[in-house]
Amino acid sequence: MNEAVNIPQLRFPEFTKALRRKSLGDFGYFYYGKSAPKWSVTEDAKTPCVRYGELYSTFGEYILDIKSHTNIPPENLKFSKGGEVLVPRVGEDPLDFAYCSFLPISDVAIGEMISVYNTKESGLFFTYYINSKLKKAFARVVEGGNVSNLYYKYLENINVTIPSLDEQDKIIDFLSAVDNKIELLRQKQELLGEYKKGLMQQIFSQAIRFKANDGSDFPDWEEKKLGDLSVVISDGNYGELYPTSSDFKLTGVPFLRANNIKSLKIDGTDTKYITEEQHSLLTSGHLQTNDILITTRGVLGNLAIVESTHNGSNINAQICLLRVTNTSELNHFYLLFVLDHRDSKKQYKAFETGTALKQLPKGNLRKIKLKLPTLFEQNKIANFLSSIDTKIEQVDKQLDESKQFKKALLQQMFV
Repeated sequence: MNEAVNIPQLRFPEFTKALRRKSLGDFGYFYYGKSAPKWSVTEDAKTPCVRYGELYSTFGEYILDIKSHTNIPPENLKFSKGGEVLVPRVGEDPLDFAYCSFLPISDVAIGEMISVYNTKESGLFFTYYINSKLKKAFARVVEGGNVSNLYYKYLENINVTIPSLDEQDKIIDFLSAVDNKIELLRQKQELLGEYKKGLMQQIFSQAIRFKANDGSDFPDWEEKKLGDLSVVISDGNYGELYPTSSDFKLTGVPFLRANNIKSLKIDGTDTKYITEEQHSLLTSGHLQTNDILITTRGVLGNLAIVESTHNGSNINAQICLLRVTNTSELNHFYLLFVLDHRDSKKQYKAFETGTALKQLPKGNLRKIKLKLPTLFEQNKIANFLSSIDTKIEQVDKQLDESKQFKKALLQQMFV
């Protein structure tokens, strides 16, 4: 039934009518998609389809174009009419299920592990609403074990509070403008990344060469092994003193793991901490500013440079540190960039050991061959690539701020 409810914190002033509170089942109906298994998705298949895994990995809240095609006969599939809300039926985390996408395109096959919600209200409005406000409500009705299942019969009774269709459209227009800005920033981020990658290939293949300040050519490059350079290579910590889960604290000395090494930076998300006392006992891996970190277990070759904020931090056994000891021979930023180049990454693969757990032993890391110009040319290369990284960081910051702005809007515009 209709009833007056609390109004949103943020509302367009021209709308004053009370919001409507009913169940999802009152505002629309659900059905399940039909089989479009992974093996049926081939390059020569003709029927466009959406599979449940793509709701997590490929699509955002709005499906702009179809990525997959299935060879399952059309009579064995369920097709969209356009305007549906797609909700994943399976996942590992109960909070995953309120992660749905709006499908505006007709005649698209919808996979069987997807619950499809149809409504005469705005499907895109419900997509925003579910993703922002119904995570806990969805999680409470999840059934299953390691792979949880969310049956739509439990979703139908979840209560929602929505405005009129006109107000829904106004909200969508506003949020879509924010989404457009986010998408433009994402594209800019991607283009800058590709631009840098292309320049690195040209620089390290010497298709592009820098000039000395007087306009003269720099000398030819040499090739040297990492172990022959003025670089100390040190393992992270392992052995009897290695911290267990009970040793980690909420504050203290950061104890970095491989998951903290991302995009040439140390990512502080999910950082573990150890006490000063334990840090002093773990004598390996004490970090200094401008050390270079490289992951050597599991995922190999992820790199980061240590900034002053992590001076004095510690690392685990998944990471090695490289410390330049003669800066008149080697620029640490040049070393970072050349180790991130694809020629170096191919060598990581060639020198890896292990089967279940890939490793790049310290001894093999010393064998990596690097192209080495004079220090003056190293400096020019490092400064040039660092300037591109600065631009990428600025876009990353703008993108993160826009996402946070959208998150705040969603919390304030929905009840």
